[in-house]
Amino acid sequence: MRSQCLVIVASLCLTLFSLPLADAATPDETVLQAGAAISNITPPISLDPVAQSKRPPATHVHDELHARCLVLDDGEVRLALVVCDLRHMSAEVAANAKQLIQSATGIPPESVLISATHTHTSSGARLEEGESESYYDYKAFLARRIAEGVLRSVNQLEPARIGWGVVEEPTQVFNRRWFLMPGRGIIYGAHDNIEHVDTNPGYTGLLRPAGPVDPQITFLSVQSTSGKPIALFASYGLHYVGGIPARTISADYFAIFADRIGELLGVDPNQAPPFVGIMANGTSGDVNNLERYSEEELAKRDPQPKKRYLPYEKACEVAYLCAEKVLQGHLSLQWHDYVKLSSVQRTLTFERRYPTKEEVEWAEAVKAKKIKPMSTSRYSTYSTVLAYASPEMPPTIDVIVQTHRIGDLAIAAMPFEVFAEIGLELKDRSPIQPLMNISIANGSHGYLPTPQQHRLGGYETWIGVNKVQLDASEKMVDSLVEMLDELE
Repeated sequence: MRSQCLVIVASLCLTLFSLPLADAATPDETVLQAGAAISNITPPISLDPVAQSKRPPATHVHDELHARCLVLDDGEVRLALVVCDLRHMSAEVAANAKQLIQSATGIPPESVLISATHTHTSSGARLEEGESESYYDYKAFLARRIAEGVLRSVNQLEPARIGWGVVEEPTQVFNRRWFLMPGRGIIYGAHDNIEHVDTNPGYTGLLRPAGPVDPQITFLSVQSTSGKPIALFASYGLHYVGGIPARTISADYFAIFADRIGELLGVDPNQAPPFVGIMANGTSGDVNNLERYSEEELAKRDPQPKKRYLPYEKACEVAYLCAEKVLQGHLSLQWHDYVKLSSVQRTLTFERRYPTKEEVEWAEAVKAKKIKPMSTSRYSTYSTVLAYASPEMPPTIDVIVQTHRIGDLAIAAMPFEVFAEIGLELKDRSPIQPLMNISIANGSHGYLPTPQQHRLGGYETWIGVNKVQLDASEKMVDSLVEMLDELE
């Protein structure tokens, strides 16, 4: 992957370079415009041993992290789509970036979608100031670099045409939550409760997956009126792939796809402005790339040696397969010289989850060393329960959800790691087809299972990684369907 040189100009004032929104065009003069850019958001590797998060600080950068930006303008409305090579996207950073974007370009916050890919190798730098500790204010840097990427996209707007499509790559997505064969024994949860399913349970003694996967790759392609590729924006319901050495910064398969799709489209590497490939994370909260099969399925399959992958090899494999499928769909795209844009945003208020009385009693007993937890998972800690039982915890959480319309393509943006079945329900109920789902958008508030998945248990349902009321997914889906119906 091509590396980009990071240039930080401390005195940059975005408003000096802002452009006014295009004048409203008459029906006979409507022109669709598009512009795309990438902005380097790589954090520094740690020079100070105390300037680190709970994870060891990165010592290497395999590939730079970027905010990948696409701006569309229909003459009346501008829409900015941003995907960041980050594990999470805090609501605070997204809000700050949107304020800078509005100041610089006039694009209102409800027309700006900022999401994270969920790469697990994106940062080892401390994000907060510690007393008497040196630190790097990455949050402020990140918000500004996102805004600069959108600003550059606006500065590069040009007449364009657009197309969208849906393809499938089912061989790379597997539900990671499983019912187990009786011989596997009891499944203990975070707080010594007995659960019905296990997350990432190994590869033997499996009965059936606890949920579906979404094999679709929904994509949007933009090119100049002369046929020059400007950007391709895709979404796939797959967690990060991994296989990256420790203490190394990398954007995972998302960035490899971005480069590969440009190559397959025949993009000139010296093109100016450069082509921007983008891969967002769909609804993949319970989906990963680890092949697992039930005992019944294994009995039908010929024994196959387990392949040992070199670093980055598996991520490349996934990215290349996805890019090939998108290219096939791209060959039959219907291009549109003009489409209307619209957006709807709502703030939903959810009740915060609190641990039960029994969980608190268990946590206090563990803290007092009266009992030893049955589960050895690093997430089954008493401290999480006690922290969430604190009366200082706010009783509610406000989250931002969005819907966007680009011609006959719709986008639903959700600030959670959303289970695949929730995304599939949204696609089924959407009044606009096709629908592209994007998770970890405009914030990151943990996993979002369905009420039924909560009853099954498993890591994604535990206090700490799941923070909102148990029926939050149902309320969110109902709201998003209403919002999709409101799009013009």
